[in-house]
Amino acid sequence: MKITPKEYAIGLYEATKDAPKEEMEERIAEFVKILKVDNVLSMEKKIVEEYEKYYRKQKNILKIKIRSGKKVSPETINKMMKNFSKQVEIEEEIDESLIGGIIVEIETDLMIDGSVKKKLEVMKEAIG
Repeated sequence: MKITPKEYAIGLYEATKDAPKEEMEERIAEFVKILKVDNVLSMEKKIVEEYEKYYRKQKNILKIKIRSGKKVSPETINKMMKNFSKQVEIEEEIDESLIGGIIVEIETDLMIDGSVKKKLEVMKEAIG
């Protein structure tokens, strides 16, 4: 039976979630040995991604990615964060191809595209 990266990630989380700090390194080393024995070290990046997703889900943390043409002000970010009942982890990305507005990607695969580029595309489609 093939184990998925998500299943490995959940296993790592469960093995380390309540571990005392002094045991953490040893448990992670044992986990890496398992990956080596299973010949899946090449899946390391995907396992880490799945671990981060699972960790946030268990801790009730929502990851939000904000893309904009320039740095978004802390006031704007604070206003956005007030709309969520969960703890929020923000990742900002400057995308110089955006001439205005912002794109917000929420970990739950929801994307809010408030960019000028998107608005122009919608207008173009409406005109026909």
